[in-house]
Amino acid sequence: MEWGTLGAAAIGALFGIGATVITDTLRSRREKDQRWDDAKRLVYVRFMTALTHAHSRIAIASARGDVGEARDHAVHSAFHNDPQHSQARSVLQELGLIAPDHVSRLAQQVYDQLRLVRDMLARDGITFETPEYRQVVQLFVRQVEALQRLMRDDLQPPSGRRHWLAGRRTPALASRGSGSA
Repeated sequence: MEWGTLGAAAIGALFGIGATVITDTLRSRREKDQRWDDAKRLVYVRFMTALTHAHSRIAIASARGDVGEARDHAVHSAFHNDPQHSQARSVLQELGLIAPDHVSRLAQQVYDQLRLVRDMLARDGITFETPEYRQVVQLFVRQVEALQRLMRDDLQPPSGRRHWLAGRRTPALASRGSGSA
């Protein structure tokens, strides 16, 4: 057997093994990233669900017509006693472990705003039409919408972000792209 044939076979084997190792590494990384994204998606959904359920429960409790200490107790109990055992505070702690800092910080602000909504609804004389309640709840709703956008952006695959950004060309970029070819 000639050395040239043996050398070509060895180089071919190295290429084959190298390609297999690279492919397996990339596949493993992609699967790990997918599991991480799935875990984040689950926590994000649980948090948003816990927030909306808590808000609904405190709104219902405040609308029952209780007054004084009974109203305060009913609203606070509704906030803390989640029948599905997914209290917003515990899910917020999970979110703090898994979400990027900017998402976690806004989630904390949204939770704090929900607590302000709760405390306001626990007071006598506050209704859904009271201007001070409307101001607090509108801020809560805006923060929830901003948090949803951040979560969606965090979960969107990087290639999707590039396509999305390419569709939002600024005038400066458009003028650069429309030059003579």
